[in-house]
Amino acid sequence: RPLRAKVGQRVRIWVLDAGPNRPTAFHVVGGQFDTVFAEGAYLLRRNNPAHGAAQVLSLGPAQGGFVEMSFREPGHYPFVSHLMVDAERGAHGTIAVTR
Repeated sequence: RPLRAKVGQRVRIWVLDAGPNRPTAFHVVGGQFDTVFAEGAYLLRRNNPAHGAAQVLSLGPAQGGFVEMSFREPGHYPFVSHLMVDAERGAHGTIAVTR
């Protein structure tokens, strides 16, 4: 089942690399993270134009964090780890965005 959001709604997604020994790189296809938090520290904060936006949250085994974003258009936005072999094995999902 897809995760659900509305156009313009802020979305926070918590991510954990459960390991045991490979990193992950969380990515929402078509999304831009305006907030990135990893291992207890903000790497990027909303409304900070000096630091732009991000498209990936990279985590090592047993690390966690979250990303925040909002969507400007309705649609289906896939999310994956950029270890594409994991996506091929089923580690992927979709965010269904509606008006």
